[in-house]
Amino acid sequence: MRNEQLKPLLVLCILCLGLLLTGAVMAEETYSAYPGAPTQVPTPTPASATAQPTIASAYPTQPTTVTTTPTMPQGTTPGAVTAVYYTQAPPAAQQNVLLTYNIQTAPPAAVYYSGSYLPWTSFYQVFPANSPALWIASSAGWSWYATCPAGGWVQVLMYVPVTGTMKLYDLYPDGTTKYYSYGFATPGYKYRWFNANVPGRYLTMLTIADIPSNYITIDVA
Repeated sequence: MRNEQLKPLLVLCILCLGLLLTGAVMAEETYSAYPGAPTQVPTPTPASATAQPTIASAYPTQPTTVTTTPTMPQGTTPGAVTAVYYTQAPPAAQQNVLLTYNIQTAPPAAVYYSGSYLPWTSFYQVFPANSPALWIASSAGWSWYATCPAGGWVQVLMYVPVTGTMKLYDLYPDGTTKYYSYGFATPGYKYRWFNANVPGRYLTMLTIADIPSNYITIDVA
């Protein structure tokens, strides 16, 4: 009688044990379905042969100077000179930007200063270099005044005495003024290209750290 009562219990235990074993197998199969540790994808190495592009400098090398050296007697009046001009426009990268002038390799023949043209060897000895200055490249050297035919490109030279914010103003024949801010400029000789595109009188001046320069005049016909 007792054995008959134990049989259902034994069957129940066997069923429970079977379910436990089946769950363990399923759990093991489910776990094994997942991959192992992820495989790291190697980062592609850029080809060393690919060269980085070269960015053109905003301050290109100095243009070729005029082959003929103008000679003007000391004391010549500014109104007697003609600007050294070019009918072909400079490269776009050189237009309306401030460029560095190498005074050591290309000094002017003469410079207008204190009412007369001085040879460069005399000018740099007496020039105080304590305020900004402007000139026009001309047949007499660096001048405060010159004439130019309409459409010509003229080289405007400048001396910057101190480090500071540089601003330049062009007064056009129709009375309008164009203003350029060249940001933080360092001391030294600079230049820029100016296009005298219409007939009339042009005036230009600059300030560096709020210190004004002289003004230059170009009469265009």
